[in-house]
Amino acid sequence: MADGTSTKTSTMRLGMCEVCAAKEARYACPKCEVKTCSLPCVQIHKKELSCDGQRDRTKFVPLSEMTPREFMSDYCFLEECTRYAENRKTDPSKRFTHDQRNLPVAQHRMRTAAKRRNINLRLQLANFSRHKENTTYLNWKLGRFYWRVEWLFANIPHEANLARDVARFVDERCDEEVTLSDLVAKYVDLEQETARDQRKLLANHQTAGIGQLSFWLRAEGVRRSCTRCYLLEATKTLGENLAGKTIVEFPTIFVTHEPKPPGGYEAIDSSEEFEEEQEELLPITKPGPSSKAIAQDLDDSHDVYHDLAAAFAGEDVSETEDDEEFEALYRERVEL
Repeated sequence: MADGTSTKTSTMRLGMCEVCAAKEARYACPKCEVKTCSLPCVQIHKKELSCDGQRDRTKFVPLSEMTPREFMSDYCFLEECTRYAENRKTDPSKRFTHDQRNLPVAQHRMRTAAKRRNINLRLQLANFSRHKENTTYLNWKLGRFYWRVEWLFANIPHEANLARDVARFVDERCDEEVTLSDLVAKYVDLEQETARDQRKLLANHQTAGIGQLSFWLRAEGVRRSCTRCYLLEATKTLGENLAGKTIVEFPTIFVTHEPKPPGGYEAIDSSEEFEEEQEELLPITKPGPSSKAIAQDLDDSHDVYHDLAAAFAGEDVSETEDDEEFEALYRERVEL
């Protein structure tokens, strides 16, 4: 009798079923805490509330309401996090994170060919979005690059209603032996269909004309690269303009109708990039004193020596103890 009473009390503490409202609830959903009485009611609540029945292990629980069950659950959750982190360290996709990793044959050829052109081509890991977007192609038989180029036309009119004053266009494969002015003509020359379609967006650039446009390559691999760019020459080919530069996957080129960098950017020369790379390779050393300062220090030490010698002039300084005392005083004076 007592056992039946205790069982009834334990079920009544959940109240009535919140699905059918006809029977006493026997179960509580670990996730949404809906009280149910049977399997059909459990299935109905999962379907209506889109609940998977899995307890939210990151849900905040006040310390006053923590039970041994919650403590054990948190402990197991932390153990799983530790195992996951350890497994990520041995993940094959994260094994090579430096430039000298083993590359596929096609990518290795691209980087080698770029090096011959004095281009520092850096290829990212396969799971990076910029690497997935890259369509740069090396025609091995012709020995010619076809670069993916991202064009950013700056100083777009406000009438275009863009979130930024930069319009982005992408050319999948640009021949490295074609000049920049010829590559961008499709967007500026009104005789071409693409330029006519973008007439409202690129009005300032088309009005200025190809001869008045300035080209700026976004800097990569240097300090403050997000705000620095290189000035390119419109009459030179794409390959000639990229020589001596660092390119991450593919080049990004700003196009302005004014002879100055786009807003928020500053110009940098290729020689400055080389100097910065050399500074990173050289060890950090403290600047040494000048030759004039060294000569002055030697004169001061020479004077201290003569003063001490004069003080010992009336004594016999041939013994070892006197020599050591003389040397100790001399070093002490010099250090002071």
